[in-house]
Amino acid sequence: MTGNTLRFFSPVCLTAMLFIGVALAEPQAPPEGVDDAAFAKSFLGKPYTGTLSIEGWTDISGGLVSPPIYVHLYQREDGTSLVLTSKETEPANYQVIDALLVTKPKRGATLSIACTKGDDYTLRFIGEARGSDNAEWWTRMNRAWEIELETGKILETKTRGVKCENPSW
Repeated sequence: MTGNTLRFFSPVCLTAMLFIGVALAEPQAPPEGVDDAAFAKSFLGKPYTGTLSIEGWTDISGGLVSPPIYVHLYQREDGTSLVLTSKETEPANYQVIDALLVTKPKRGATLSIACTKGDDYTLRFIGEARGSDNAEWWTRMNRAWEIELETGKILETKTRGVKCENPSW
């Protein structure tokens, strides 16, 4: 090969490698046949330090529910959400207690971990909520779950009285 040919191929190869690298780095939906329930259960008991990164999932939000229980929300490209509750075992060390896998919410709804119920203002409720962009709280619930403060377990609950903070607020 001549020097001119190498000069031409070098930028082309570099550009191709960059595009391939970006394509491989983006989170992908799991292949057909992957059992999501088994995937979610695989986190139970898992210890971690700091934050838990999950390949193929975007870290949406998380925080303290009530000491020592924390909640974290992840989302996959297809709209499926994974909610994990963890217990702080030592400062900045955690162990996953429970996992909830939620299919893509209905059109116009959002899955939120910033929800309350009635006079209980602890953000220990999870809801698939929808509402007006002008409202601070959304009260139209499709589904709801409760995080038990003593154990960190996630249990389905009635939607009546649950309200979730507008994610745009």
